[in-house]
Amino acid sequence: MTALVLGMLRSRLGRALTVALLTALATVAAVAAPVYVARTDRQIVDAAVAQASVSERNILVSGTVESGNDGTIPNTFERLGSGWLDAPGYTSVFTAQFAAQPAAVPVADPEQLSRVVYREGLCDHVAVVAGRCLMGTGDTVLGVNAAERLHLRPGDAVELTGSMYDSTNNRYLAAGPPTPLTVVGIVRATDGTEPYWGSGGALTDAGGPAYVVDRRTLATIARPADLQTFDAYPEPGAISVAHLAQLREWVDESERRSNSGARLTTELGNLLDRIDARRADVRRTVPFAVAPILVLAWAVIILAVAAATRARRFEHGIIALRGVSRPGRWWLATGETLVPMLLGALAGFTAIGGWSTPGAPLYAAVAVLGALLAGLAVGIRTVSGPVTTLLRRIDARGGRWGARLAAFAAVAAAAATFQVRGSSGGVAGLAPALVLLAAALLAAVAAPPLAARLGRLALRRGRLTGALAGLGLARRPSSARLLAVLVVALSSLAFAAAATTTAGQRRDERADREMGAATVLSVSAPSRRALLDAVHAADPGGRHAMAVVPFPGGLAVDAPRLTFGDGLSARLHPSDLGEPAVVRGSSLSLDITVTHLDRTDDAFSAVVAPLDGRPNATVEFGAVRPDRHTYTAAAPCSGGCRLLQIAFRLATYAGPALELTLHNAPATAWQAPPGGTATAQGADVLLKLPPGPGAGTGVLRPGNGPAVLPVVSTGPLPPDGQLTVFDRQRPLPATVAATVPRLPRLGTSGLLVDLEYADRLSTDSSATGAQVWLSADAPPALLDALAANGVTVTERRTIADARAALAGEGSALGLRFYLVAGLLAVVLAAAALLSGTVEGSSGDLRALRAQGLAARRARVVEPLAALLLVAFAGVVAVPATVAAWAAAAPPELRGVPSLGPPALALGAALLVLAAVAVLTAARPRRP
Repeated sequence: MTALVLGMLRSRLGRALTVALLTALATVAAVAAPVYVARTDRQIVDAAVAQASVSERNILVSGTVESGNDGTIPNTFERLGSGWLDAPGYTSVFTAQFAAQPAAVPVADPEQLSRVVYREGLCDHVAVVAGRCLMGTGDTVLGVNAAERLHLRPGDAVELTGSMYDSTNNRYLAAGPPTPLTVVGIVRATDGTEPYWGSGGALTDAGGPAYVVDRRTLATIARPADLQTFDAYPEPGAISVAHLAQLREWVDESERRSNSGARLTTELGNLLDRIDARRADVRRTVPFAVAPILVLAWAVIILAVAAATRARRFEHGIIALRGVSRPGRWWLATGETLVPMLLGALAGFTAIGGWSTPGAPLYAAVAVLGALLAGLAVGIRTVSGPVTTLLRRIDARGGRWGARLAAFAAVAAAAATFQVRGSSGGVAGLAPALVLLAAALLAAVAAPPLAARLGRLALRRGRLTGALAGLGLARRPSSARLLAVLVVALSSLAFAAAATTTAGQRRDERADREMGAATVLSVSAPSRRALLDAVHAADPGGRHAMAVVPFPGGLAVDAPRLTFGDGLSARLHPSDLGEPAVVRGSSLSLDITVTHLDRTDDAFSAVVAPLDGRPNATVEFGAVRPDRHTYTAAAPCSGGCRLLQIAFRLATYAGPALELTLHNAPATAWQAPPGGTATAQGADVLLKLPPGPGAGTGVLRPGNGPAVLPVVSTGPLPPDGQLTVFDRQRPLPATVAATVPRLPRLGTSGLLVDLEYADRLSTDSSATGAQVWLSADAPPALLDALAANGVTVTERRTIADARAALAGEGSALGLRFYLVAGLLAVVLAAAALLSGTVEGSSGDLRALRAQGLAARRARVVEPLAALLLVAFAGVVAVPATVAAWAAAAPPELRGVPSLGPPALALGAALLVLAAVAVLTAARPRRP
């Protein structure tokens, strides 16, 4: 029997190759899922690492190391710290730093401090702007900003001493003898985004300007303690799919690596969690996309096997007449299809790279097992009919099985749709495919009688070619089966095109909302005032750049430059603020006469904002005394300061009022606290402060700032009308100037305030999280202008970056596989047409030719029938796709999709299938 099967394969090699090709395609379609998942995993990891913050990629081990009895810093931390950083693929950089002050200033304020920093391998990662890099003991280099701030250049000599904090007087004292240093160079980072720099390295001004030295110079400076760190960063490829499990294990064990002397800090676990979540999203989506393709592939194989077995039906009838046993007949019927199937499956599995893809053998086994079972079932059923039927070459009809299968698919589609509308889970992910399948099966049931009716109508009208084509389609059961395959393939592609297009549009809209501007620069600035001044200097016209500082629940924006909304800019910033109250000098003096004071423990202070953009400073004057006195305290206002407020710290319980006169006041207009009064009397101001410890009770502000902060909000303010912006301990009085449904970056929940107004009302000057929003046509030179004005750009992010980030999420990548599945479905449909799965009517046409049918008409019948079949499939695919979208589209994609992409995909697929159908039907057939 085996020799006979091999002979049958040789005699019909074309049929065998067709079955092998279809099985190979089925295997490729199945294995495409794990291959896609594996490649997507790599893409997800690469994108997540590229988008991750420094703290999510890096690992930091830090500790404060105090000097020993001999005044030197022990190296215990340095010896042990690197051993804690054994994460696979990581490289660490050692840093030691401490606070220092000028030797000429034995008692220093925080503004006078700087840092002395040693960073391992610094000279390999900087470019020298002026002078040279470190070479010997006593050398120091500075970053560009630090050099400008300290007014130093190469060749200048400085003397520094380590600082120790005196908590009693809130001052810094010299911790040892002075150490002479020579500035030998001004440097900048070769690439500020290089992993070597970690969260800023040595060249940022965070914590004060930095004098960078080598290890020998570091050892010569006396100091009470060092802040020592190991900043570990991943080498290229360290965070990859292959290392995720090792990194997860390392993170899970990292808690035990911290002790009282050192602290390990990393957000690597958050990055790994995000990667895992995105990978899980892909795995939740892809199986639902590949399942319909597998079923479609099995259907195509069934058609091909049925066609191949049908071609030998007469031979099997002769074999049955000669008394061959039923098992022998089954082997002869299925052997010539099972062997090509196995060979085709092996070829397809190898071609798509299944041997190196995790999970691919399981998918391939399912595909091949289903194909083999389908081939066995069709082959055995075909040759198990009566001998008379086999000899007469009559195809077995399915009776009412088509209608029953269509009804079952409709019920399953309804159940899946119900789950989509109700909750996720179950067969909800298969809902679109089940709706499309039900529509295709219903079309297959309706197609034969419809084709017969159209054929008779064409015959009555004398259109012989059309009549023969229509009646031929009606007589062939395999035509209806192929029609179902074509409808599923076409509608699957159209649905996938609609879904991916709609999802892409929703992602783009979300990216636009979340960005707020075409380009967003994350920046570092000494203060909010410095940020505003730098942006105004870089873009004096106000068309391209806007300063933004976030705060919990909202954004403070440079409202005059805000382009969002109609008239919102004017509502946030209704009028220009008056000239600030400016004080100058290294000390601040206030001439005050206290006319009513019942307590002796009231004290007061002032908050000033240096005009050069340095952080705000609090000037302490001490206790309030009765009668007239001049209160003087040191202030960092040599270049001028804005006086933000004078604050009297009253008793923590209700007490008598405080009355005083401020002589020669820096401003004549003052904002008194609630219940208080401020009355100008020439150059003097009479102030009455109410009793009680309420918030803001003793706070006096110059009258050049707003009394109430205007707010544009998506909802109401807190009931007390107080809003916490920058000073967490001091809420501001606010009022809603406008209510809008949505705000840039904040969405449907948040509020906007004017940055300058909020800054005038706040004593804190920190620009933490500061950003600069750029318009789409902002000139590239604007970034250089910002840097020239003291603003350091730490990150640049565009709308294209935001869209790419969202497109790299697991749900988006998983949905994209639906488009891949749709294309595979069309390929399978084309293979079904190419394989000649629909038997032709060449015998009938030869008989009609003998009775006088013109040759030109006979040649057109089969191509016309094939073209009609494809056209009818295209017509049915449109309402099928619409029904699937309306009933079973995922909740996040509901709505009317853009019609262009699905129409284009459907039209292109129709043209391809029509061309394949016509060419296949027109080729000569053997009798």
